[in-house]
Amino acid sequence: MSILVSTVNGRNDKNDVVLQELMDAGNWKQALASVEKRLKKNDKSIGLVVSVNKISILLASCDDDRQAQATLEVRGLLGRKPPTSDFDILLAIESLAEKWPGWYRESKTVIDQMWEHAAVANPKDEKLLELWFKTKFTAQNYKAAQKAAMLYSKNFPKARRPYYRLILSSHLASESPELSDSERSMFKEMAYRLLTKALSLVPDGSTSSHLQNLSLESGKSNASKGQVDASRALQNPGDLLFLLRIYQSQGRDKEALDILNDPQTGLTSSIGRSSWELVLVKVALHESCELWEAQWTECHELLRRASPSHSKDTQFAGGVNVGAFGNDWTIWAAFLKASSNIATAEKSTKTRAMIESYLDNGKKSLNAQKAMVEFYAADPERTGNGSGSLLSALLAFYYEYSASPVCFDGLRHAQRLPLDQKREFLIKIEKHTNPDELTKFSGERERREWILSEINYLKQAYTLIISVQAGLDNTKLLESFVAVCLYLYKISVPLSRDLPVSERQPGDDAAILAAMGCIHLFDNGDERGLVRAAAILEMLLSNSAHNYDAQLIIIRVYIYLGIGAHAMSHYARLDIKHLQYLTNSWIMFARISTIHPHPFPVVSSRNIDLTSPTTMLKNALSWGHRQNKQVEGGIASFFEHDSLFELLQHLEFQKTTEVAALVKASLMSEAKRIARLGHGYYGLEFDVAISDPSSFDFDDVRNTASFPNYEAHGQPSFERYLRPGPMTEKAWLLSQLRLTDLVYAVMGIDTGQSRLFRLPDMGDMTLPEKAAAEWTTVMTSLHGAATQCSKSIQKEYSSCVEGALSRLDHFTNPWTILAKELDEDPTQAMVSLSPDLAIPNWYTFHRIYMAMDQCAITTAFLQSIATLNQKSHYFEDQSFLDSTAAHMKEVGLLIFRTFHRAGRAIQAKMLEMAKKPYLEEVCFGNEGDDTDIVGMEMRNLAESQEWITDYCSGLMENWAEALQGVISTKYRTVK
Repeated sequence: MSILVSTVNGRNDKNDVVLQELMDAGNWKQALASVEKRLKKNDKSIGLVVSVNKISILLASCDDDRQAQATLEVRGLLGRKPPTSDFDILLAIESLAEKWPGWYRESKTVIDQMWEHAAVANPKDEKLLELWFKTKFTAQNYKAAQKAAMLYSKNFPKARRPYYRLILSSHLASESPELSDSERSMFKEMAYRLLTKALSLVPDGSTSSHLQNLSLESGKSNASKGQVDASRALQNPGDLLFLLRIYQSQGRDKEALDILNDPQTGLTSSIGRSSWELVLVKVALHESCELWEAQWTECHELLRRASPSHSKDTQFAGGVNVGAFGNDWTIWAAFLKASSNIATAEKSTKTRAMIESYLDNGKKSLNAQKAMVEFYAADPERTGNGSGSLLSALLAFYYEYSASPVCFDGLRHAQRLPLDQKREFLIKIEKHTNPDELTKFSGERERREWILSEINYLKQAYTLIISVQAGLDNTKLLESFVAVCLYLYKISVPLSRDLPVSERQPGDDAAILAAMGCIHLFDNGDERGLVRAAAILEMLLSNSAHNYDAQLIIIRVYIYLGIGAHAMSHYARLDIKHLQYLTNSWIMFARISTIHPHPFPVVSSRNIDLTSPTTMLKNALSWGHRQNKQVEGGIASFFEHDSLFELLQHLEFQKTTEVAALVKASLMSEAKRIARLGHGYYGLEFDVAISDPSSFDFDDVRNTASFPNYEAHGQPSFERYLRPGPMTEKAWLLSQLRLTDLVYAVMGIDTGQSRLFRLPDMGDMTLPEKAAAEWTTVMTSLHGAATQCSKSIQKEYSSCVEGALSRLDHFTNPWTILAKELDEDPTQAMVSLSPDLAIPNWYTFHRIYMAMDQCAITTAFLQSIATLNQKSHYFEDQSFLDSTAAHMKEVGLLIFRTFHRAGRAIQAKMLEMAKKPYLEEVCFGNEGDDTDIVGMEMRNLAESQEWITDYCSGLMENWAEALQGVISTKYRTVK
């Protein structure tokens, strides 16, 4: 750590250099003596600076007594007269609070009082008041920020900025979970009253130009009271949006709507300026207040004036320039919902007439076409067989958009049709796609449209037939579907070669549907399904390298197959960034520490580099730290421009990144296990602090919707077929946090947290994880008892030790049994793809790495218990503890050696089989075998026999590379 404040105008003098060297060496005693010596000189010019550095040293020494002394030193600074008002000193104290949050909780009140005393002593120092407010606001100490804003507003009663700072901080304090109910209620009422006053100060009949000309910092000594009031009044749409957001958060939706309807302050006023954002807020308020008639009327008018027949009449009453904005799906959705809730024949007729007005012209509206489908889907009585029916609306949508990517989403209500109408729907759309030979079309555009129409037909067939019947073991149906998709993709490839590289080529979805069909075949028991899906997706990505859907699926396929290096290579191509680290990183890193924890080679055109999951995990974890700095910069920018509504939106986004404890802690847990297995370094800098995790509500921001999904309603989403084990939830994460604390305790590191709580249902764990969680609970309880034991509970402690050690064999037996099975026949842990070929998959590696990790931790734990007892002698039979620890060490050594032998044996088998065509036959079928229609189409799609051979031998080599992680994992305790 470095000196917080230098004593000579920002430069270190000789004494500072010496002090820095002592601190770098961790020589706290001499460092403390050095600052004490300088303080005795009573040099007022540097006394404060030295005092702050003294506090820093006391905290860094990590001694409870010295940290308590640091709090007394801060109290000493608080008691200075005149109060400390030096910016550097105050900010230095705040930086200490950031570095030592535990100490800050004890000294928070004192530090806040330092700012208050400085501000009271310097009431006209606007920079000090602004710095106090921003420092506390950025630290999310909204109660202290509110106090700063209140004094700021009081000392500058003619200024606008502190007044709105006070509203903002009062609102945020009212939502702070750290405050009591009474405090939150008080701040809520204060924010409301301040906003009401700002609303009442809007001058009668004021014009937009008049409001714009008011100075944000008006309040000069010669300003009149009217000018002062006006400076604090609402002035622009941003102010109004800020007010509405706070009103809505307080449940005052009716009041908010009244404000928007007021000609002086609302949407059409000189303040609202007919902002489209305010129009959308007004629509939302109608819905929340369930004012369906008003909502229908508002939306009908917006849509009427935006319709093609009224293209010249684009001004809404009061001046809202709707134009194309009126044809907004938000407006259509609100319009349909209001019509459905009113549910009268008159409104239904008028609603349908409005939709048809957008369809009765040359250029039909996509939103209107979609609205017609939603209109008929909303009322079961409208789903007849006539022209006005759901079926007719769906067919009309398909005929218009069959060659568009939006087609599938617009037809999602086809699943609601009766069975006979589903058949009719599929027959008619198949006929519409014109299933004649592609050569009929002369132009490339026509050919591409035919391909897209055919793909959209296949998506409907997948949803209405394949997805429903996939679980019925209808293998022939699935194979025929996959073969058709592969054929369609093959004839689409030439149409894409002259197109620029983009995320999606015209026929890409045909290959994705084929891969999905293969995964369904795997789910039905065809073990070839996953390797075939991987091969199809690799062929797709060779033509369309930026297809995001294909990358997501192939990552999970390779993870399931146990080929972690391939999965991570594809993950790197996704170019994950920003919030995606929280929403999408789980796709790659769920259980990665027990599938592929070790570094792997990446071959480039120039050389071979090593990369590792540890590096990728640290990038994901460090983003949160970088994001906090970006958020601070964003806050400063919003304050500078007084964009308070945008600031509230920014803070809501920040909450998303802060509350994602489940994702962050999951990544942390994976990184720690990798470090324990010896395949990467993990420091304490990325630890996720979670207080009282047993009652913590883990916010899950993982995005499963990023995967393509054409499954029928009621069927599992497609992503579920690709999970390596159950989706990790709260019980899994809490067990990992408990294990982390145990490891730290054995290492002698005090985390200050205890995980001795009851785990919830462990349905989100694999069998090895459940066993590990149970044994970790036993070890954690015993280690806690060993460190806190006393003579008075010696008998109970001895009983606890005997009970725990008597269960040792129960928990270690699965590891020895697994090792014995692998030693006798390594293929027992593998999956058979054919009579000649077996492969390891994710569960093969998962069982081995879980056993290795638990074995090393158990050995270190027993050694720690024995060492602790040598000092306390609370358990009389020391020789029993020593012999148990020694025996466990020998058992662990034997288990690791067996796993290494099995890993080498399986690795040699993989490399041997890489030279033979076994995987080719599994993946691409036997050449000339017409009964394997999927394999035949895959061979036709492949570039060449050489590509097939290279791809299959590469997979075998990657399984061999994955086994290198098992072989290179050393038996090492956590000490």
